[in-house]
Amino acid sequence: MQLLSKYYGYSYNDINYSNVTHIDFGFMTSASASDATLVYQDQANITAQTNYYGDLTDKSFIGYGDKLLAKAHAANVKVLIALAGGTATGVTNLQAIFANTILRGQFVSNIVTLCEQKGYDGIALDYEYPTSNTDGLNILTFMQDLRIAFVKSTVLKNKKMYTTLAVATGDWAAKYYDFTSLAKCVDWFSPMTYEYGSDTKAIINAPLYQNSAIGNTSSVNDAISYYLNTRGVNPLQLVMGVPFYGWQYSNYTALGATATGGARATKDIYNDNIKGGTFTEMWDATSQHTYYVNTTTHMMVVYDDTKDFVTKSTYIKAKGLKGAMIWELSRGFVSGATDTNPYLTALGNNLLR
Repeated sequence: MQLLSKYYGYSYNDINYSNVTHIDFGFMTSASASDATLVYQDQANITAQTNYYGDLTDKSFIGYGDKLLAKAHAANVKVLIALAGGTATGVTNLQAIFANTILRGQFVSNIVTLCEQKGYDGIALDYEYPTSNTDGLNILTFMQDLRIAFVKSTVLKNKKMYTTLAVATGDWAAKYYDFTSLAKCVDWFSPMTYEYGSDTKAIINAPLYQNSAIGNTSSVNDAISYYLNTRGVNPLQLVMGVPFYGWQYSNYTALGATATGGARATKDIYNDNIKGGTFTEMWDATSQHTYYVNTTTHMMVVYDDTKDFVTKSTYIKAKGLKGAMIWELSRGFVSGATDTNPYLTALGNNLLR
């Protein structure tokens, strides 16, 4: 199971490490399109949460990482450096770095040095998204160069180092990847099978199966089938994306009808809506997913709850996939609850035990 962290007030002390195997910690990128120095993209986020991390003396990305590494490694959990992410700047910088032999070599060297010095277990590249065959080839070259550099490192050569790649939900971006070659230097691919929501129509955010009658014209199963059947990816190299966020709609009348919506963290949806008991649980049999409705306020919320994680865990095992990747860990943290990580617990119980 692979997890991504961190954005909200959420500490290395809050993670139930028994329910994770790998944590992708990010995001880092290059300092610019012409400077291969590794930098954290959101230092302001950590700075703003200074009081939350009371035991953090080095209040930087690296300082937080030191604490996370110590906690994770004590529990035999691996920590990978997450690169790029969904920000345009992060991807634009790496696009230029990967295309330049000298800069790419410097970037690879900087990653290896950080892993040697701090003990990170590899990288998770989240490049959203390649737009040409050249992009795809340059990403492949980067992964190949990094894998070779890990092996050549006197510090890392006898340690299992991971390289993973987050990928799109279909051919529109994945067509630029050579999966046969990538499979030789990438441990697994993580389809981001969760961004199916709509701002204007009340539909399911991460439907397991397609329900075109309500406007869900793509699904998790469509993406997984694409990688397995169309691209020939080994199921043991596929880690299926699941969300710790959902969508909240006002002016709701019916599933598939016009409504006003927006994405929200799972913890906020639960605390503001579900916890109070005013929403009725519903089930869409076609998409195999729950959603919740309040007919008095004409609101609908949809997110992956514990039942959905059981359903998706069953699917993952039936397809023989390697596991699940969560976007992202802190959004499922319910502060003050008996189990502060209920959604993580559901996944851990069904995939790791």
